[in-house]
Amino acid sequence: MNKTEIAIFNKYLEIKQDLINNLKEVWNRQHYYTHKYRGNEYTNINVGVNETSEGNKILLIFVQNNKKWIRDELIFNSKEIIKSDIRSNLSDE
Repeated sequence: MNKTEIAIFNKYLEIKQDLINNLKEVWNRQHYYTHKYRGNEYTNINVGVNETSEGNKILLIFVQNNKKWIRDELIFNSKEIIKSDIRSNLSDE
């Protein structure tokens, strides 16, 4: 990985760790967490929270810079993460 890809991955990990550590808060304070993380003129960062038809929440984390990106979609209830789907175009090297 190059420096940009490492920075993207580290930012993603920072955001994910914060959200997982505060999962109950994310459940109750969706507006706060969808606005807490923002990008700048170089980096696109989005955190979104939706609800499934079963009443669980979908937490989306997206970090992009220079056409390189990582995206994670987590499905969780008020107690735990049920599923995580991570996708990216970061190199494995």
